[in-house]
Amino acid sequence: MADFWTILLFVLAVFLVFYNFSTKFHYYVRISFFYITILLHGMEVCVTMIPSWLGSKGADYVFHSFYYWSKWTGIHTTVYNYEITQVDGPAIVICNHQSSLDIVSMSSVWPKHCAVMMKRILAYVPFFNLGAYFSSTIFIDRFNRERAMASVDYCATEMKKRNLKLWVFPEGTRNRDGGFIPFKKGAFNIAVRAQLPIIPVVFSDYRSFYSKPGRYFKNDGEVVIRVLDPIPTEGLTLDDVNELSDKCRDLMLVAYREVTAEAWKRTAERRGEPVDGKKID
Repeated sequence: MADFWTILLFVLAVFLVFYNFSTKFHYYVRISFFYITILLHGMEVCVTMIPSWLGSKGADYVFHSFYYWSKWTGIHTTVYNYEITQVDGPAIVICNHQSSLDIVSMSSVWPKHCAVMMKRILAYVPFFNLGAYFSSTIFIDRFNRERAMASVDYCATEMKKRNLKLWVFPEGTRNRDGGFIPFKKGAFNIAVRAQLPIIPVVFSDYRSFYSKPGRYFKNDGEVVIRVLDPIPTEGLTLDDVNELSDKCRDLMLVAYREVTAEAWKRTAERRGEPVDGKKID
């Protein structure tokens, strides 16, 4: 028995040494625990969010509860114009997409009565799929144009019928290199088809505290989030989608640079470091 405790203490000591002095080991431990948190939270909401589902509130409970589940990450968020997301009525909410940590940012600014659009492959992830169903998630097939276009009409109809907002990442995939990659047109097609306003939401760059390629995940993250004024689509047709997409992207890029500058300044102040004016992509 004494040997067991000796070995256990030795393993714990080695773990603490690597956790505190190896950036990569620290990253793998924290990101693994983050995914475990998502899994456990997904199991929990499979039961606890049923009342929210019956009330047709979309994913409200999922993200409001995950805000508390993710407190251990040390990520601090500052939100500007939060009240815009809480207005009643359907709308398309678009946001830049950086990593799985977006879930933490989303939990701080989640719109009232909002659902998520996701890749269909995620519908086969255990527990996650059941929670997604109760969250009124809309799954689309990005690689099948015919099904994707049918999803556009389905989304437009369901949003109006159920009075839901829809959260979409128009980049279509995670962008870890700063700035925005070109927007896909799905969100804008839905907005125009349904004649619904678009609400842009911008997250600051995470790279001051998190990077998958760099293998670091620090526990003092600062994220600044800005909700932009709604962009109307009344009177627009599908011929206007390209111009509408470019307009939204340009507005969001300006805000992205501003909120990132503020977030990096907050991070430097939090660490007691000088603000050195790093270049923002």
